[in-house]
Amino acid sequence: MKKNATVITIADTKGGSTKSTTAVNIAAFIAHSGLKTLLLDFDLEQPTACSYFPLQKEAPFGVYEFLIMHETDLNKLISATTTKKLDVMSSNSVRQEIVSHLNASADGIIRLKSCLKLLKNEYDVIVIDTVGTIDPTVNMAVLASDVVLSPLDPSMPGVREYLRGTISNLFRSLIPFTDYGIELPPVYTFFNRVEENNDCRRIKELFNQQIKSLPPLPFKITVLDKDIKKKNSYKVAASLGIAAFQHYTEPTNKVAHPYKITKAQAQSTKDDIYYLCQHLLPMYQSQFDAFMKTEITH
Repeated sequence: MKKNATVITIADTKGGSTKSTTAVNIAAFIAHSGLKTLLLDFDLEQPTACSYFPLQKEAPFGVYEFLIMHETDLNKLISATTTKKLDVMSSNSVRQEIVSHLNASADGIIRLKSCLKLLKNEYDVIVIDTVGTIDPTVNMAVLASDVVLSPLDPSMPGVREYLRGTISNLFRSLIPFTDYGIELPPVYTFFNRVEENNDCRRIKELFNQQIKSLPPLPFKITVLDKDIKKKNSYKVAASLGIAAFQHYTEPTNKVAHPYKITKAQAQSTKDDIYYLCQHLLPMYQSQFDAFMKTEITH
């Protein structure tokens, strides 16, 4: 039976705001919940997402052939990870090369929306990771998505860049497309790597005030209530190539500096990702609830 994937784009114009970390862990959570998931790596500057998980089958092609060469053979485009139901499409071109092609094409900024029809029939969810800057590939990903998630750095520069870059320069620049029947997706944003201090608290208050004072927009911005705390388990998981909600213990007698993600750490991260997925994909609540009752040990 053909599917009709929901497309989630992870977008923020500031680099280093944990977009890739968010993308891979959300994609892994969705896949572990039994939903066929594709992680599409559109970060052409630092293609982290496509190289995060070990692959059991590596495709020869990737984003360049998909977007520019109009390749339709999924066996050549899609790589399979060792995580069941989780596939990836690799970022395999320098950003400027793809941008040049898109700028020279009549359908450039809306091409992905058309190309995704091929993939949406094969997956339940498609998660798109993007580069942290103003870029045609980011615009294209937002226009092709059903929902946007923006991790926000809990710092004054991070808040200023989100208001100036992500909202004013990215999202507002896409408003003219609504005149041509393209609906802009709802945007969810959340504070990531939050620490318990007065600086973070004041920054959050300021940001919420700024969002409430925005003029009416043709898309909805929701600031999620739950903060994602700063956790070392994300770094450990990245080194191991596993999801941060997986319990992992390395024998202390085999290495001098063993890796470890405790059950408590894994569960705390799982609770965070569950919260995000509930808002992004409420139609899959029952699958997420079932996964929350299981424990993943690597």
